[in-house]
Amino acid sequence: MGTQTNDLLPDVTYWLTLQIAKSDPGIDLEQVYQGTVELDYLYQVLTSKAQQHWWSKYGIELSPVTVNNAFFRAIAVLHDRNLEYKRSRNRAETDWVRELLHL
Repeated sequence: MGTQTNDLLPDVTYWLTLQIAKSDPGIDLEQVYQGTVELDYLYQVLTSKAQQHWWSKYGIELSPVTVNNAFFRAIAVLHDRNLEYKRSRNRAETDWVRELLHL
């Protein structure tokens, strides 16, 4: 039981990504990525939740640096995924899907 740093960064990032993605109501990643009050609130809630989760489940105290880095990586991952999704919807490769779905 002790403070952990970067060796848990991918795991904490993944966990936070899932928490952000499943939030209800959905989060406007475009605005959050630009920096908003919603981002500040989300940061406070989810970083605290992550630290509490790792402590209660694994007995590990996450360093503030790890949680901070994981949070912003999670936001970036989701933002990039959202951008790629929007780009792919307007490509010729997806025309057949639109035709199939009669869109």
